[in-house]
Amino acid sequence: MALAGVPAALLAACASPTFVDRGAGKAERALDFNVVSFEVKDTYRSSPPDCIAVLPLKVRTPADPQAKPEDAAKVRMSLYAHLATQSKRGIRPERIDRVMAEVGADRKALGERLKCSAAIEGEVTEYGNTFLGIYSSVTVGADLKLVRLADGAVLWEGRHVAANRDGSVPLDPVGIAMGVFGAVDNIRDEQVLRVTDDLARRLVSTIPDDKVAALDDPADEPPAKVAAAKGESLPEGERLFRSGDHAGALAAAEKAIAANPDDRDAWLLKGLVLMLDREYEKAEPAILKAAALDRRDVRSLNALGVLNTERGAPDRALAAYRMAIDADRGNGFAWYNTAVLHFNAGEPQEAADAFHGAALAYLKAGDFAKVERALGDLRELSAAGIPVGPKVESIQTALSDLSRRNP
Repeated sequence: MALAGVPAALLAACASPTFVDRGAGKAERALDFNVVSFEVKDTYRSSPPDCIAVLPLKVRTPADPQAKPEDAAKVRMSLYAHLATQSKRGIRPERIDRVMAEVGADRKALGERLKCSAAIEGEVTEYGNTFLGIYSSVTVGADLKLVRLADGAVLWEGRHVAANRDGSVPLDPVGIAMGVFGAVDNIRDEQVLRVTDDLARRLVSTIPDDKVAALDDPADEPPAKVAAAKGESLPEGERLFRSGDHAGALAAAEKAIAANPDDRDAWLLKGLVLMLDREYEKAEPAILKAAALDRRDVRSLNALGVLNTERGAPDRALAAYRMAIDADRGNGFAWYNTAVLHFNAGEPQEAADAFHGAALAYLKAGDFAKVERALGDLRELSAAGIPVGPKVESIQTALSDLSRRNP
């Protein structure tokens, strides 16, 4: 009896996602499979958020398959990663968790401390796999809301259960063996992670976005060369920064600067903390000092580019990124953000050249996820009629060659 529903389940697994926009008056139908149900509220359209924080997700009880807190954490990180492709500013989960521990359930205070206007919250409704001999099902589900932190207004809602099912109804002993093999193969951990990614990608795709996203955190772009050993304060400051403790990181940076006023990395750490806290007036002198101490330090120049972008000075941002590229032609961060500035300024050919430069730089660095991102942007330009065919082909060929060499 447990196998009676297998054919229908397999059909559902093979179906493409059905996007149901409840805000457009649509409703789920009985024969809709793989539904992504969402609604963009008028509150979103009247005042789109420029920043989204992904809060820790709850686990629905009961759920089948049963989700655990560590599963909810994986869904949260996948949502954070996919939101990074939008033009909205993101907040590192470690930073969110630290501030939440300090402000508790006060969402308004959370928004003020994070300097972020909106947050995704919700619950993981199911996570994991079901195995019934010749049939297996990997499912990950979530029910989410995007809320304005200042007043709790709901801006967007979305729910989806992503699934990957395998197995078959056997007609002979060989069929039984193959069905069992396919079912077992389907429940490996990597399949669960793949379905988690499907869930996050589909839900995030329903949140409106009208720009190409910049890369906004130069601290995520490590320098090509290993920095020289420092005193005790700076490594501790960098650890605190990574853990989300901005106040502790800033104090450690100040201590390192007091010990050595020419410590470039300490000045940069100070500037990064202040910039991510949106204290731009205070961040600028620190980042400029770091850049002055080493005019070819790409992280300082990248940070200067981000700072000027945030302050609405695109010409100064472009100048900083050009200096960063001159210092290191393999600086994908600077290439990519140069492309975004040109794209948003209505200069598609210049954007295409810079996206191509970014893809080449990330190819050389082996960062294939960012290669795909830049390639996707080039394809978008191609679809808009910009002559970028040779650029797309060259990157696709390079990726194919690498795939053959590293099967």
